[in-house]
Amino acid sequence: MKEHPTSKQRTKKSSRQQTIARRRQVDRDRRERRRIRERTRERRRIQRQFKFRRKVVKRYRYWRVQTSEKAAVKRVLAEFAATETWHQSLSASTVRRWHRTVVREGLIGLRPRSTCPKVIHYQIPNCLVFAVVMLRLILGWGGERISVECAERGIGQISCPTVYKIFARYGLPVKTYALKAKSVGIAYRRFEKKRPNQMWHIDLKQTQLSNGTKVYICIIIDDYSRFCLAAVAGVNKTTAWVAKVAQQAIAFFGPPEEMLSDNGREFVSVWEESLTRLGHLLQEAGVRHQTTAPYYPQANGKAEAYIKTMTRELLTERTFESLDELQVALDQWVTYYNNYRKHSGLGWRVPVSRFAGITPRVQGLAALPGMEAAISLLEEFVPSWSDPPVDTMNLKQGARCAIVPVSYFDLC
Repeated sequence: MKEHPTSKQRTKKSSRQQTIARRRQVDRDRRERRRIRERTRERRRIQRQFKFRRKVVKRYRYWRVQTSEKAAVKRVLAEFAATETWHQSLSASTVRRWHRTVVREGLIGLRPRSTCPKVIHYQIPNCLVFAVVMLRLILGWGGERISVECAERGIGQISCPTVYKIFARYGLPVKTYALKAKSVGIAYRRFEKKRPNQMWHIDLKQTQLSNGTKVYICIIIDDYSRFCLAAVAGVNKTTAWVAKVAQQAIAFFGPPEEMLSDNGREFVSVWEESLTRLGHLLQEAGVRHQTTAPYYPQANGKAEAYIKTMTRELLTERTFESLDELQVALDQWVTYYNNYRKHSGLGWRVPVSRFAGITPRVQGLAALPGMEAAISLLEEFVPSWSDPPVDTMNLKQGARCAIVPVSYFDLC
C-alpha cells in the first residue's frame, strides 16, 4: 500500500529577544575561548622559560666542575647566545643568580613568578573611593560621568579607567559587552538646531502604578538644549490631553518654530487633510508640525533618549501609589535633570546652561537624588551645597527660584 507523505512542519518562529540572547551567548562563548587560549599560551610560555633556565643551570654546573667559575659562565653565555630576535638574552649576573636560586630553593625556584607587588598602596583618598561607590550603587552612573562629576563638584580628580578599577575592586557589576548594531543600508546622521525654541520633540511613555493602572507621561524636549519643557502624567492618551500639555508649554516658554513627533494617533490624524487637536493648536500658534518617517524612531531620538534616562533613573527605581505621587516625583526629577544632571551630548553641561545661559554651581554630592545619607558621611571631607534651580521664566528680573515646567497640577 502506498504510504502518505508526512505533513510539513512550519519553521519555528524566533523572537527578537531570542535572537539577542543567542548573540550574547555566542559572544560569551567566544570570549571564554579567547581566555582559554590566552591561559594556554601563558602556561606554555612559563614552561618554556622554566626549561630554558633549568638547562642553563645544568650546563653551568657541568662546566663549573671542569673549569673556573668565570670560564664556566663564558662557556654558558657562548652556548646560549641569542641568534634570533625572539631568543632570550643572558648575562653573567643572570646565570649566577639562577644558580644561587637552585642552591637555595631547588629547581622549583626557577619557575617564573608574578611581578605584581605583594602589597598595593592605593593613592586615591578614601572619601573619593566612597563617593565613586555610592554614585555607582545609588545612581548607576558609568565611569566617564563619575570622573567628570567628581572633578566639577570638587570631590577629587580621578580618571575614567581608575573608576572602573574601583568597580572591579569592590565587585560592582559593569556591562562587559555591547552588541554591534547594523545600519541595514541607512545612513544615520545626527542633527542639532542652532538655538533654543527652534525645534521641540514630543513623545509619550507608558508606565503603570503599583496597582497595575496604566498611565502615560507626555514629555516635551528642546532640541538644542535637551531642556525638558514638560513632563505630565495622565490616564488617557488622547489628542485633547496632549494638546493641553503643548498649550501650557507654549504659554510658559513661547512657541517654537517646529515641533517633531512620531505618527501616533495622539499627534497625527488617520484622515488625510485633517488635523488633530494638537495640529490645530500648532497651526494657530504658527508652529510647523514635523513627523518622523514610519517605523523610524531614530529621527525623534532626543525624546527617546530622555525617556530612556527617565525610565532608568526614576521609573524603574520606585513604585507609585497614585497619579499625584507620580507627578510630584516627575517634577522633582525634571528639576534635577534640567539644572544639575550633566548631559554627555552637550559636552557634559547641564541643559539649563544652553537653554538659559546660566549654570547653577554645585559642590560635593548636593542636588543628587537619594544621596542624603552619603552627604552626611562625606561632609567632613567635602562640604556639599548648591545654587537654587534657575527659573527660566523670570530671568529678565534676575529671580532665582525652583523651576516648575509644565506639570499635571497646572492642567487641573
